[in-house]
Amino acid sequence: MCALVIAMAAAAMGRAAEPGAMRASKPAAKTEIVATIEGQLAAFRGSEIERAYAYASSRFQMQTPVRRFAQSVRLGYPEIWTNERAEFGLARDDGRRATLTARVFAKDGSSAAYDYMLVREDDFWRIAGVLRHERKEEKRM
Repeated sequence: MCALVIAMAAAAMGRAAEPGAMRASKPAAKTEIVATIEGQLAAFRGSEIERAYAYASSRFQMQTPVRRFAQSVRLGYPEIWTNERAEFGLARDDGRRATLTARVFAKDGSSAAYDYMLVREDDFWRIAGVLRHERKEEKRM
C-alpha cells in the first residue's frame, strides 16, 4: 500500500519535486495548504473516512478506492489515523504543486513527521500523497 502512495505521489509531483522548482509559500498559500491538511486530520479524528478521502486529489481518488485508502492509512500511517494534533513546517509551492512537512501527534503520545504533497485543483489544494519522513517516534515515558 505504501508503495502505491509513493508511486502516485511521485507521479503527481512530476517536475516540481526537482530541487529549486518550488519556493517558500507566501503566507496566504501556506494558510490554504495547512487548512487542507488540517481538514483531513480533523476528518480522521472524527472517524469521517469519506470526508478525509475528499481531501485527496482527483487523480489519487481515481486510482485508489476509499476502502483501500482507509486501510492504507490505518495500517501504514498510524499517527495520522489516530491523530490529536499536528505541527507544520515550511510550505513550498509553485502555484500548482506544494510540499509541506508536518509532525503528527497520535493519541498514544507517539509522533512522526510526514511529507505531504499537494496539487491545486479547482482553486483548492488537494493531497496527492503522503510519505513518512522518518521512522515512528515511540511514546515518551
